[in-house]
Amino acid sequence: MKFQPALPSFTVSDPEALKTEYAAAEDFAPARIGTRHLFFKSGFRTCYLPLDQITRVFRRVEIVNARMGCCNNGLPMESVVLCGEAEQELVQIRTQTERMSKALLAALETACPNAASGYVRDPKQKSAIRHV
Repeated sequence: MKFQPALPSFTVSDPEALKTEYAAAEDFAPARIGTRHLFFKSGFRTCYLPLDQITRVFRRVEIVNARMGCCNNGLPMESVVLCGEAEQELVQIRTQTERMSKALLAALETACPNAASGYVRDPKQKSAIRHV
């Protein structure tokens, strides 16, 4: 299996060590948490991110409009967001259910004790809706 860094600055010198860490990592369906790295799938690639580079983790729920039969409904899309230095979003990992998001978030909180947990809203933002 070939591993690719989540960002080009996160290269590792020993790819064999990544293989052994990936095999021993704890599996949380969309991601795996090893001793020093977080592994996740992005398309057909397996990416890695050093745990010490994560400064904040939080859960994001986005409502997506979907047409179901004769009406439109809003479906919640769950994801776990990992931020790095200067609160820059590094990775957004999609999960299938709220339960999976909360389990991954709890595991990341224990694996990254230096990372803060929870979303901090910009003081200029007046509502919970984020405009991109």
